[in-house]
Amino acid sequence: MSQWNIQPAAVGGVLQAVAGHLGEEGSGEGLVGVMENVEEHLVDSGEYAKSGIIGMALGEFAEHYFGIMGDIAGLTMAAVTGASEATTHYMNGNLEMAEEAQANAGVIPPPPPPPPSNGPNQAV
Repeated sequence: MSQWNIQPAAVGGVLQAVAGHLGEEGSGEGLVGVMENVEEHLVDSGEYAKSGIIGMALGEFAEHYFGIMGDIAGLTMAAVTGASEATTHYMNGNLEMAEEAQANAGVIPPPPPPPPSNGPNQAV
């Protein structure tokens, strides 16, 4: 293994900044806040449109893009958690556990398979 020269305070600052960009549920900030805002606007748009077709299109849009944004949030949180754990192990002198935590940073489980589709004209 190569030499490590980690500065825990600097790592903590970076992780705190990344967590700020990610945001927390209900805070209205970061990616999570953007997701909540987009959801609110999509619901409002569907109500204002008063059209089943537009509502369905908005629902499909939301399903697709919230899946992507959810994956981004999950991967970001996994990376922050892994980097934090690796730094903690490093500070405690356990370099093997630090290396394992670093290797696992950013690893998220595969998403469940999508439900079967009955085609584009399925009943809603």
